[in-house]
Amino acid sequence: MSDSKKRYIQVYSLTDIINRNSDVLVDQRLAIFDIGPQNKKYFVIEKPYQFTTMGLILIIDGTCEITINLEPVTVQKNDILIVLPNQFFEIIKFSDDFSVKAIFIDADLFIEAGFHIKSNNLIDFLSSKYPKVISLDNQVTRDIKYHLKKLNFLVVKNEHLFSKNLVLHHFSILIYELGNFYNRAVLAHNASKEIRKEELAKKFLYLVSTHFKRHRNVQYYADEMFISRKHLTKIITDVFKKSPKQIIAESVILEAKVLLKNPQFAISDVVTALNFQDTSVFSKYFKNYTDVSPSAFKTDN
Repeated sequence: MSDSKKRYIQVYSLTDIINRNSDVLVDQRLAIFDIGPQNKKYFVIEKPYQFTTMGLILIIDGTCEITINLEPVTVQKNDILIVLPNQFFEIIKFSDDFSVKAIFIDADLFIEAGFHIKSNNLIDFLSSKYPKVISLDNQVTRDIKYHLKKLNFLVVKNEHLFSKNLVLHHFSILIYELGNFYNRAVLAHNASKEIRKEELAKKFLYLVSTHFKRHRNVQYYADEMFISRKHLTKIITDVFKKSPKQIIAESVILEAKVLLKNPQFAISDVVTALNFQDTSVFSKYFKNYTDVSPSAFKTDN
């Protein structure tokens, strides 16, 4: 990421978040904090930002209109927002009583908990394939609040001999509770899907997120996955109701929009960043998917 893009988009790592905490943390594998009406200066409107770590944001009260990867979403009380690394967020507006409790987690904690070798669907709600806002029922919300409260006590300086063990314990229960609710309430209608198809679809998303700046040809991804283009198209269309070409284009267009909104980026810079042959080819590609030219989009934003 270029320096100009970093200045335009506020980027937060787990270390950045921990350093903003006034408490002394004895366990720096996660950070938990509350933001509400008393410190709403942290709710910065119309300023894009990213987190480089994974997080969960529970809406305690009020409502907020945000964009996730430029798509508008409204969150409200008892919703939980799944924050995946490198998503783009922007707050549009929020109610006066809007408040949240957030937890940001080091990836190593998931490994310590063993989630990478446990049930495939345990942490499906953390996959980029699913909606990023989950509406919880009252019981699950109470359980999540309880474990967040315990975690907050354990990571802030205290004299409990087994703090780090208990952090792993309460964090594991929190994820199990969310995973259980998600699989019961959200995935019930998908129970008949084949696991193999889902795994291939997830692999495709990962490859696109890694290579979309250089490779926009569906055949490239089919070759990388050792399947035919026709088979890849069928799998992706069945799972996402979109073609592989559409998904690749969405990644390209999202990145292009973010770069075009940066006042320090010229259109020629975007062309270079996304490895288009020239401005003419990029303009045609962008207009084909957005119905506006890059220059018009940049002027309007």
